[in-house]
Amino acid sequence: MRLETIFLGTGGTVPTPSRNTSSVMLRYEGEKILFDCGEGTQRQMMIAKTGTKNLKRIFISHFHADHFIGLPGLIQTMNFNGRVEDLAIYGPLYTERFVELIKSMGYCKFRFNIIGKELKDGDFIDGDNYRITAFKTDHNVPSLGYIFQENDRLGRFNVEKATSLGLKPGPSFAKLCSGLQVELDGKTITPEMVIGPKRSGRKIVYSGDTRPCESLLNASKGADLLIADGTMESDLKDWAMDTKHSTVRESAELARSAGVKRLILTHISPRYSDNIKKLKDEIKEFDYAMIAEDFLKIEIPFRD
Repeated sequence: MRLETIFLGTGGTVPTPSRNTSSVMLRYEGEKILFDCGEGTQRQMMIAKTGTKNLKRIFISHFHADHFIGLPGLIQTMNFNGRVEDLAIYGPLYTERFVELIKSMGYCKFRFNIIGKELKDGDFIDGDNYRITAFKTDHNVPSLGYIFQENDRLGRFNVEKATSLGLKPGPSFAKLCSGLQVELDGKTITPEMVIGPKRSGRKIVYSGDTRPCESLLNASKGADLLIADGTMESDLKDWAMDTKHSTVRESAELARSAGVKRLILTHISPRYSDNIKKLKDEIKEFDYAMIAEDFLKIEIPFRD
């Protein structure tokens, strides 16, 4: 099951020639999930050739324009292209009101159902072999981060143990892998006898805009990938505190405390549109961290 993230927009506040505003697409076994949808997101999707087929869910972190203003245009394009499948839009306070506004503006007659649902800290949405959980973050408007957690995988099948019990490759192996017991010469062989403990599913955390906070630290523990606010350099920490953002170093230190395997820093301030060297220099010591660029793709491998 392939799990991939595509960074459609990595800039903060306004688009620049090198960075679009916030949006990250997650692709999982053919399904597409969008986290935030800033201005111009659908154009970024066209450039990245992601398409909108099987885009079933969109999660908005908060209602600042650089995170949601691309939604009306994207939805209109889906309608223009003949979409008939439901589209679910999740987010914090005001999500349902915003979706109803889109539907009532009259700028197009929708052929598909758009469902808006407000989430609170701890609310979750179950998908096909995964769960997405919302958690509260520390920004200056109601805001949420999201945890994508893949379901645990079946443990490793011990062929040597199975053959020692008299089993042969074939239907018996398949039944055991499906969780069914088999009978052999009057003996019952259960899956637990030949299959190891379950293996943890992969985990991706999307912070949205936030200060470093306990809820983000807890949500990020053991994540394969943390996509975090890296708006500015440490010299501007006071400004980061005033505007409820994070410096790249603050996010890198939080990721280390949480035991994150990989950190991608995004929402880069437009002040760095011509030169991000200072940001890169600040995170040199954190070998698991990097600065995102538009159209960066990261594939998340299975855990052993």
